[in-house]
Amino acid sequence: PSLVPAPAPEPAQAPAPVQQPQEEDPWATAGFNQAVSASQQPDPRLEHANSVSSNHTRGASENKQNNEDEAPVALDSNGLPDDGEYYEARINARSLGAMFYTAHNLEETLYHKLSKNVIKALASRPVVAYVAENSAAYNSGIHLGHVILSVNGHPTEDPEFCAKMIRNAPRPMTIRCWVPPAMELTLNEGRHLVKYDTKDLEAPNSSVEWKRKYIVVGGIVTKPWMMNMFYRKKDYDIAVKEAHAGHKISVKVKQFDLRGARIILKGKDGKPNWVDYPSERKPWYYITILPSKGYPIKISSESLEELEPVYSAIRRFVRKDMEARYQYRMDSSFSYGSSGRGDGGGGSRSSSNSRLGGFQQF
Repeated sequence: PSLVPAPAPEPAQAPAPVQQPQEEDPWATAGFNQAVSASQQPDPRLEHANSVSSNHTRGASENKQNNEDEAPVALDSNGLPDDGEYYEARINARSLGAMFYTAHNLEETLYHKLSKNVIKALASRPVVAYVAENSAAYNSGIHLGHVILSVNGHPTEDPEFCAKMIRNAPRPMTIRCWVPPAMELTLNEGRHLVKYDTKDLEAPNSSVEWKRKYIVVGGIVTKPWMMNMFYRKKDYDIAVKEAHAGHKISVKVKQFDLRGARIILKGKDGKPNWVDYPSERKPWYYITILPSKGYPIKISSESLEELEPVYSAIRRFVRKDMEARYQYRMDSSFSYGSSGRGDGGGGSRSSSNSRLGGFQQF
């Protein structure tokens, strides 16, 4: 497979600047950019943690306001933002190795940082939401977030119609695609070190006790509240293919339910946990997830940048889950009045806090 450049059509009107929304930085929201008290000596590891959020200082309320105040998007003759990029990919393989969703379906995941006006302009067009490793799509340059416009010159209407066209199209097949302007994807997966078989909230004493897994939060093959751990990315690709075909998943996977879970960070400053191992050149950073059932789940990476995508995905779900549970309790209190049901919830929280020791939960 090879890329065949295709010129973008002439814009229907003059380009207009588009104000991109400010993304809420999960590290800053969790308190990672808070100043260290004067009594504490500066630690280079903590200073590095602060640097991750130094370029993003706006909170959720400002981010929401920015979305509401976005400038209109200038569209080209295809009805797409005129500062996007067009290209064509030629495919010979029978299987493309990709799956599609609408932009609206990806608004809280892959397209979390994309302008709301761009998402609206994409309408029901198929967006690449999954690409198998070393697949025909991947090798031809069709990647996550790209929009499929046509197959062999025939326009695509929606993800289901697009998949049908690709299955039935004669080879070689030409796929015309479009890449959103200033695209910055929000991934919910990655390869990390994990520990989930002890009661400890802190990292193990030895680096060899960690297991390396490919973590996917939500994703194609499971519910939004499930976190799956595969041995490698290839196993996840197999699981996606089998699930899409309606077959039983044959690869090994460890599953965790995030409903009712809490993210645990050590210290009142809200900075990520870190651990020094004599065998490693630099400290490892990790977070601890306290599920409603089972042992704590610790997820680690050698840098904050590697840890952030999966942490952000977990945090988004946990925050929404907490809001939904709070709303449910409020609705129940209005419906049932002072029936004593709230006392049980308070006792449960107290019991949960007793498990945390000196840790802070978010």
